[in-house]
Amino acid sequence: MRKAVSFSVRKRISIWCAALAVCVLATGIGGPLAHAVAPNVDPFPIGIFWSPDAANTTSAKYQEIKDMNATYVLLSNGIYGYELTDAALTQCAAAGLKCVIQDNRLGSHKFYEEQTLGNDGKFVSNTQSLGQTFTTPAHPDTALDTVQLHIDKTQWTAGKTLTLSLYDSPGKTNLIGSASITGPVADDYPIFGLYKWLSPSTSYYMELTSNDSANIGLVAGSITDVYSGGMAYQGGSPISTYDFWFKLHYGQKMYSGGSEPSAAEIQEIADHYKTNSALLGYNLMDEPSAEAMTGLQRTAELFRQADPNHLTYVNLLPTYAGNLGFGGRTGVFASPAQSVGQSFKTNSKTTEITTIQLNIDKSQWGANEPLTLKLWNSPAKTALIAQQTLSGASTDYPLFTLNASVSPHTSYYWELTHGGGGDNSVGWVVKSASGTEWEKDGTAYVAGSSTDGDFWFTLNQNLTAFSYEDYVYRWASKDPDFMMYDHYPFSLSGGISADYYSNMEIIRRQSLAASIDFWTYIQSVGIAGALRAPTEGEMRYQVYTSLAYGAKGINYFTYETPSGQGESFHDGILLPDGTKNASYTHVQNINAEVLKLGPKLLSLTSQAVYHTGTLPAGTTALPSSFVLQPSNPSDPLVIGYSTDADGRRYVMVTNRDTVNSRTVSFTLSSKPGTVTEISKTTGGEVATNYNPATGAMSSAFAPGEGRLYVLPIAPSNLALHAVVTVSSEYSGWPKSRLTDGNRMTNFSTQTGITSDHAEWIEIDMGLPVAFNKVVLVGRTEPYGYPKDFKIQVWDGVNWQDRVIRTNEAQPVSGAALAYTWGYADTTNKIRISASGLRPDNNGHYVLQLGEIEVYNEL
Repeated sequence: MRKAVSFSVRKRISIWCAALAVCVLATGIGGPLAHAVAPNVDPFPIGIFWSPDAANTTSAKYQEIKDMNATYVLLSNGIYGYELTDAALTQCAAAGLKCVIQDNRLGSHKFYEEQTLGNDGKFVSNTQSLGQTFTTPAHPDTALDTVQLHIDKTQWTAGKTLTLSLYDSPGKTNLIGSASITGPVADDYPIFGLYKWLSPSTSYYMELTSNDSANIGLVAGSITDVYSGGMAYQGGSPISTYDFWFKLHYGQKMYSGGSEPSAAEIQEIADHYKTNSALLGYNLMDEPSAEAMTGLQRTAELFRQADPNHLTYVNLLPTYAGNLGFGGRTGVFASPAQSVGQSFKTNSKTTEITTIQLNIDKSQWGANEPLTLKLWNSPAKTALIAQQTLSGASTDYPLFTLNASVSPHTSYYWELTHGGGGDNSVGWVVKSASGTEWEKDGTAYVAGSSTDGDFWFTLNQNLTAFSYEDYVYRWASKDPDFMMYDHYPFSLSGGISADYYSNMEIIRRQSLAASIDFWTYIQSVGIAGALRAPTEGEMRYQVYTSLAYGAKGINYFTYETPSGQGESFHDGILLPDGTKNASYTHVQNINAEVLKLGPKLLSLTSQAVYHTGTLPAGTTALPSSFVLQPSNPSDPLVIGYSTDADGRRYVMVTNRDTVNSRTVSFTLSSKPGTVTEISKTTGGEVATNYNPATGAMSSAFAPGEGRLYVLPIAPSNLALHAVVTVSSEYSGWPKSRLTDGNRMTNFSTQTGITSDHAEWIEIDMGLPVAFNKVVLVGRTEPYGYPKDFKIQVWDGVNWQDRVIRTNEAQPVSGAALAYTWGYADTTNKIRISASGLRPDNNGHYVLQLGEIEVYNEL
């Protein structure tokens, strides 16, 4: 239900309300590759959606947006085309705002069908209707935008209204939509706006009626049967060999059925806007399907070439979307006689391919059937880069570990071969069906020959195919300027949507993996039958929980309260009569705080997000080793941990309670020298009531409020670049990675052992140092963490136990688990002695970690 809200509103705005234009298919990208645009809006991106319409594009209205402490406007509400958009940009510039523009040619492919032979005519009155059946084109995802008729305006005088109604058939059992025009009219060619999605290759019926007894017309038609897709009607009865004059203007959703903006159109749009000082970027699409993403990638790359200084804006679907739109899929069997392969191009940030993941039916893959995945420089296979062989799998999504260094923006080719055995056939290996494209710069290969479609695969991921995280990964991997998504959590049923945090966890995880920022929408309106209007505490909650997760921009949905858009909206920031709702002041005050925090927030990199109290679905509990602990662990808090470029630590604590204020007491066991807070009034650092002698601190939180605390630079990692000795080593994941300072690289003991056994790791820091804390960073996928182990220190004669763990749980991917003791040891060596291991995704018992770090916090 909520998905239908977000789809119908913004899709209708971006597609149906566009002016008419004819788009040409994109033919490719020429010229040098342009890099992604940094999407910063100083001091912080705070946007609004559903902006003033053309009649209200005034300095007063845009100053009102600025006074709400917004910094950018996503132009909407009928602001399309150069004339209206230029006027809005002028007002944005005068108010000190930035604008994201929309152009009808980016939202839908416009075309029309017509019957314009008019050698006859009929009159319409309140006793005499006129009608015409017609057949829609075969194109999918097509809306009937407008219908133009030829009517003599002479008798269409003031007060006389003509209504064009759209039905499923001449039987009129289902009214789809209608539009009315009241005289007088300017010319003989009135345009009735319908804007309704229709089924392809389907017959419909449109009927013209009048509210007046006097004849209006003539309504032009043809006495010869010139239109094969339908026929005319008069008074509800068919007229043989007759068709009325009409033009049916259609809009096909962009990136559906092969429609894409042309390079020439993109260049024209960019040339018109790119020198405007108020321009922030170009809105490409709202809530695209997965199969639309390759077309959007082409469009974004064309815009970067035409205008490398402004961003492109794409908003992703939420977790509750009913259909993610991956398109048709099929599969191929791998056999000794038939290899399967895929060419692809790395994005701008890919320098290593740790794993390639495929989608293979495990039930058809026996343990005696080896499949080898090889990474080559090209389909010509002149240089082998890396390979791995697996025999059987416990999942349909096996990971082939390669650990290959690669170059960004470079084409490669992977190929899967069957080594013989079993029934000599493994599959399906899943790929897209003909006509569905998942890779812009690659294609599938079968038995060495290219074929239509693309195989499903991921780089450096461990996903479930066609899941929501797969959907987000598909876009994140395509070098967007940033990631935007919506999730409207406040339904009529009360509470907060159950997957609010799991949605944000996925967005955060994939944006960090792709090294891009993410922005999010903030619900600020209600919709009858679907969403309740949020309270002040609920809007504050959305903003601060998003910031705790590392969001680098927000946009309010909606600013003005939309009307006439299908759903019944209510209680936007501006009410339907244009006056300010009480929420205007609420948002104004929240935004004022965010603007002060903004410069610091934009400089931070999110490291972890934890929760206390009752854990929402998909979240992680605050570890007991974390530097800051609430005295009451039942307090409902979000705790976001970030660092800046200098290594200073920042902790944003947000009250998850949207109704009640609370005072929260904290303890910092390491007792750092200072804990300050970034002021929401000045933006500078201010003192807290932190007591370094006790490590205690407390703060008051309004409902949904967040506070950003500053801790000193973390103690140095004493194990950085230390010498490592191990019991065994897998050559592809060397031991040097344990102390290289990069938590995203992995170490593994020898693979291929299918029973539990003991392994150990020894770190030699050279000179003796004092320390009381060891951090073990898990592998970047959720495998390999030791089950039973000890952390030991060397006393010069023997290994002394400091930490003993039995049945330690496998942490989430890349999690850092800290182990401390209450005093400092001074020595040069530590040892991780694992007596119990767990199997990885291939069934091999291994000890695998991303990093070992050593600290002194006493």
